[in-house]
Amino acid sequence: MRNLNLKILTALISLTWAGSGVSQGQGSMDIKEFVRQFYIHGVPYAEASKYDASVVPTLLKMLQEPKEQDHWSNIVVTLGMIGDESAVEPMIAFVERLKEKGTPNRSQRRAKTAAVMSLGYLINKSGSQRALDYLTTTLKPQAWTDSLPAAAGPFAATTAEQDEDLGKYAAMGLALSGSRKAAEALKATQESLESSDHPMALPMATVSAPRSGFDVSEMVEEALRANQEIADKGLAEYYR
Repeated sequence: MRNLNLKILTALISLTWAGSGVSQGQGSMDIKEFVRQFYIHGVPYAEASKYDASVVPTLLKMLQEPKEQDHWSNIVVTLGMIGDESAVEPMIAFVERLKEKGTPNRSQRRAKTAAVMSLGYLINKSGSQRALDYLTTTLKPQAWTDSLPAAAGPFAATTAEQDEDLGKYAAMGLALSGSRKAAEALKATQESLESSDHPMALPMATVSAPRSGFDVSEMVEEALRANQEIADKGLAEYYR
């Protein structure tokens, strides 16, 4: 597929732009030091998933501290990879808090989209129905249209472009979950895009081409393939 490679995109949005250098991310590293590193290929799944629920309170506290915002994207990705369900509500609240900020800065935009995507990692480990429901709802454009001002998208200026961008990261999260129910939600979206009279088809399909050639239907197709691959062999093998 020419427009989306899930491994590349997940790596790109989980990069943090501050840090002292590239780390190998050993699980024995202090969790604060781990998430403050610069990872060229994104937060390493094999290393992040070695941490357990004992570090979750520390990471959630860091999400409340503005001085850590350059590292927020790494923090939410790590929380997702750890996969403890206690992080679900705080991560959703984090996304909702950033939605209320109007036009976020670069670090905040990156963290918001990373958090949406990273709920998929968390579903993969915990099976969280709450996280699954949130991503499924977020996949629908009207979920963002109804709640965001016109200039508050992650990388977009119009409400329609916000729908495309944020829905894209929800689809990535559903793919990463490897969940059968997530696959069903993606399949329903795919079918809706093929139906010209469905209310989702026009907003999602038409905003992509003029901006960057991004094809939503192709993205959903790739997400379905990745979902199946992850379901078959697991995230660790998928990233190997």
